[in-house]
Amino acid sequence: MKKISLTYMTLLVTAVLLMFSKVSFGQNEESGKSENKEAKEFHMNNMKIEKHGEDTTYIIMHHHHGDHDMGKCPSMFRRNKYNGHWAGIELGWNGYVNSDFNTSFPSNEQYMNLNTARSMTVNINPFELNLNLVKNHFGLTSGLGYTVNNYYFTNSTLLIHDSSSLVAYNLVDQNGKAADMKVNKLSVSWITLPILFEYQTNAKIKMNSFHIGVGVVGGVRICSWTKQSYYARNTTYYLQDDNGKTIGSTYVDEHPTRTKNQYHLNPFKLDATMRIGWSFLNFYATYSITPMFQKDQGPQLYPWSAGITLLGW
Repeated sequence: MKKISLTYMTLLVTAVLLMFSKVSFGQNEESGKSENKEAKEFHMNNMKIEKHGEDTTYIIMHHHHGDHDMGKCPSMFRRNKYNGHWAGIELGWNGYVNSDFNTSFPSNEQYMNLNTARSMTVNINPFELNLNLVKNHFGLTSGLGYTVNNYYFTNSTLLIHDSSSLVAYNLVDQNGKAADMKVNKLSVSWITLPILFEYQTNAKIKMNSFHIGVGVVGGVRICSWTKQSYYARNTTYYLQDDNGKTIGSTYVDEHPTRTKNQYHLNPFKLDATMRIGWSFLNFYATYSITPMFQKDQGPQLYPWSAGITLLGW
């Protein structure tokens, strides 16, 4: 990488000098031309610069397997071996569906209604391991990652963490009107480990390679919390159940409320995943094989996510 950077710097400086005609070239006569024009050449490693007359300059880069092989630049090329698509930073949307694969929740589970447009997920995958299986086109990829899922609720509710199963109460003011909330979300963070089988068309040049991969991503939950932020300040809101009975109250000041707890979430997960892309354009999707909450401790929901790779390496 250091030698490549020096070559690019030399090219840039040389090009600038050419514009001001301060580079001295060795002269030779072109052959096979009908016009007898004087050609000037400048050679450096795998780079040649030719100046033809006063108005035309050619910069020629030679790609070969040497110390200045352009294939060593990771942003454009790969080494000639299988290299999967896991490591990088990804951004997408997430949500969940019930066992019937829809989001029609019964009346006692309406607190799980989502604002999908705001429910974002971020994946940071710093480590990647690759095993070539077939001729650098088909291989196995694993690694390590960190995921944060954010689920934004549409209703003014509050999840309760100290019960035997997940419970949510409606938040209302003294007039019975639903609390006006800026943010009402559940966030869950995971350490993830993938097992992916991937096919790619070109292991040499990243800029011209199609890939598709399938597999599973396992996860261990490391933290979960809820966050509420209100438009009102210094206000008391009341907790009501679905029958309108007041259970308790909460006082709201100018600071958001953040509460860490397990919320009966499953401590482990296993997601089926697919990844597809060409060049730097990569898409991913996951669907959880395991339920979101522990058995008989919450709604039977199955999370999903889909997005793009912002930066891959």
